[in-house]
Amino acid sequence: MSLINPAYAGAEGANTAAFTTRNQWVSIENSPKTQVMTFSSERGKNIGLGLSFISNNFFVERNTASYIDFSYRLKVSENSALFLGLKAGATFFKANLIGLTSLGSENDPAQNAFSRVNPNLGIGTLLQTSSFWFSFSIPRLFNSIDTFEFSETSTDRIHTYLGSGFTFTLNENLYLKPSILIRSVSDLKTTADFVALLSIKNNLNFGVSYRTNNSLGFLATVAVVDFIEVGYAYETPMDSGLSALKINTHEIVLRFNFGQKSSAVIQPSEVEE
Repeated sequence: MSLINPAYAGAEGANTAAFTTRNQWVSIENSPKTQVMTFSSERGKNIGLGLSFISNNFFVERNTASYIDFSYRLKVSENSALFLGLKAGATFFKANLIGLTSLGSENDPAQNAFSRVNPNLGIGTLLQTSSFWFSFSIPRLFNSIDTFEFSETSTDRIHTYLGSGFTFTLNENLYLKPSILIRSVSDLKTTADFVALLSIKNNLNFGVSYRTNNSLGFLATVAVVDFIEVGYAYETPMDSGLSALKINTHEIVLRFNFGQKSSAVIQPSEVEE
């Protein structure tokens, strides 16, 4: 969430760093691969700062983005807070078409190497309580599509995210955490991710996910030690025709929590105590 909503800067931990690698459709050559690094820090005077880097590689194209996040926390009540976030940065796009095979004997003028830089701004808000969270964000406010370019990527379009989740206490050590994330992209079909996690002492989380583009996933995270958390996710299409192609997706996440826990984070067990 810290990648798509700048309001999460400083909201998850005093100092939190996360590294993610995602291999999509692993059975296909030159399939999309993504690496992500995020860092957020709770600073003084209700301010949070964050950094995010993402690299997407697919076939002959490479898309990287770098953003700085700023958030401000407003205390709504004793157990709730509202975060307002601002994101600023740029997306860097490169494509090398020189090595592609041409169908004709003549040189194709489009068969060339080119790149572009698209600066952008984003906004977000997060409402967080001891048992509920609500998130709204537009990580890129401006449509950066260049009508003179023949190549258009998904990051060129304006994305709007709407998410919410609950924490239900089953007993003193067991919690149920359902959530939903809706993504709306201009000129594309809206999709939604449904996730249900079972948490044991907030140290071991495992569950299932379903995306409305007809894909099913399994995910789990475990706290190896107090400040290191490891996560794994697996996703597969539910369509019988696509399942035969074995275009599955694997994702691994490594998170570090440095320093004391953020004063903005409220765990259910803390409220009970």
